Amino acid sequence: MPYKDPNDPRKTSANRIKKDHEYKNSERGFIVSSIARKFKPSAEKYGGHKVHESIDKKEFWRLYMNHIIIMKEKFPDSNGRLCRYCEQPFTFVTKMGTRGKGYQGRGPQNFNNFSIDRLDPRLTYQNNNIVFCCTGCNDRKKNSTPDDWKNFIRVEKELINDKDK
Repeated sequence: MPYKDPNDPRKTSANRIKKDHEYKNSERGFIVSSIARKFKPSAEKYGGHKVHESIDKKEFWRLYMNHIIIMKEKFPDSNGRLCRYCEQPFTFVTKMGTRGKGYQGRGPQNFNNFSIDRLDPRLTYQNNNIVFCCTGCNDRKKNSTPDDWKNFIRVEKELINDKDK
């Protein structure tokens, strides 16, 4: 039996790292990691945000599956794995050899990668506040609030009106 054989190639560190990397670069592996990160106790400690007690990992998956259905209905020729903001396809790419190195080990990010955003940053991860988007859109949005967006739109309209005068 392979699990008892100390010379089984599947047990070598290099093979485990390679398999782990392959899994993390699959859609399932990438999303499982993204969701799990939200539930780690250290997430809140290092600037992350708490998940509402009404949400569990299965609920995150259900919301993601609903997101895919909504995006497929909106874009019938796609597979539904699109950013809610820019409507571009997600990628699920991690960098090899960065496990355990935290933010410093990530290097340049792939801005098309899947990300989980809170629509209103004043609220926690809860129903009607979770948006599946790309890392680029999530980074651009940062901590702006719906009130900020209204102000941005108001100023844009004012500038257009000033230009017409």
